[in-house]
Amino acid sequence: MRSVISRLSTLLLASIIFGVLAWAQVTAQISGTVRDQSGAVLPGVEIAATQTETGIVRKVVTNETGFYVLSNLALGPYRLEATLPG
Repeated sequence: MRSVISRLSTLLLASIIFGVLAWAQVTAQISGTVRDQSGAVLPGVEIAATQTETGIVRKVVTNETGFYVLSNLALGPYRLEATLPG
């Protein structure tokens, strides 16, 4: 009887783990620091990431240290563009 319960417990645990993994979504992140030709950081730069397969665009602005993060992106190829207003 213990052998049957042990096997059922193992099967149940494996089913739960597999189910959780099947529901997991995979996303990507792009991050970096924008600098000018002299190496100085550039705050306030708009970064646009366009997923080339769908045309969906995500935008962020660099912080005071020139750093940006585009998170929770769908997997796939992206084209990046940087624009500094002014």
